[in-house]
Amino acid sequence: MIRRSRSCSTLASVSRALPRHLPAVTLVGLLAVLAVGCTPEIGDDCSTSVDCSANGDRICDTAQPEGYCTVRGCERGTCPEEAICVEFRPNVDRLADRWCLYACESDDDCRDGYACLSADGDLSRVLDDRDSSRYCGVP
Repeated sequence: MIRRSRSCSTLASVSRALPRHLPAVTLVGLLAVLAVGCTPEIGDDCSTSVDCSANGDRICDTAQPEGYCTVRGCERGTCPEEAICVEFRPNVDRLADRWCLYACESDDDCRDGYACLSADGDLSRVLDDRDSSRYCGVP
């Protein structure tokens, strides 16, 4: 399975391709129908946190290439279905940081520029008991 970002940027290109003479109400209705299936996931690209969630329950980690939709401060079992909770620097409590990251089985599951990584125990560890203990990250 090849995983690509499912950002909503295609809506802008669709709206530009529509005839200009369509009534505004029709255009708004069409775009609303198209947007329903456009739900960002953990690991998708982003520029701001609004790209990840209009509810404010996810953030855009802009320190990652092209941004990375995530949840910071996760606990075991709290990440969305497509993600796992990974703790970085687990051996130093005051420096430990937890993030929901997209779960993967191979590099093909990750978007371009990212690889399917394994937690090494010293620098990172997976807190969830799921089928996958690997996550998409920058190699």
